[in-house]
Formats: sequence, C-alpha cells, structure tokens
Amino acid sequence: MTTNSETAGPEGERPPSFGIGNFLFTIVLVLILVLLAQSMVRHHFCGGRRINQPTPQTPIPIGPQQH
Repeated sequence: MTTNSETAGPEGERPPSFGIGNFLFTIVLVLILVLLAQSMVRHHFCGGRRINQPTPQTPIPIGPQQH
C-alpha cells in the first residue's frame, strides 16, 4: 500500500486541513451574517425606527376647549 508523500508529515500524519486563516475567515463571515440578521430583524419589527424612539402622539389639550 502506498502513501501520498505530499500530504504526509514527518511522522506520517496529515496536517490539519482547517488552518488559522480559514478559521479567522469563518469567524469574520459569521460575525457579518449575525450583524446583518440583527439589523434586518430590528428594522422589520421596529418599522425602521430606533427602539427607544417614542411614537409621535397628538398633544393633549389642557384647559377649556372651544367648540
């Protein structure tokens, strides 16, 4: 049985296929997707307003009213 000498290390073991570069790329990609999803959900449920922004209300009349 033959072994592939290009993928085998000095001890005959294969190096890890998921390197630090791929790991960092995956973390950045997941972070971007989470922020995008959070922004989309906030925009959908809050109607595009900020969460703490009060809704416009009509002023409450005080004193005698003219009819």
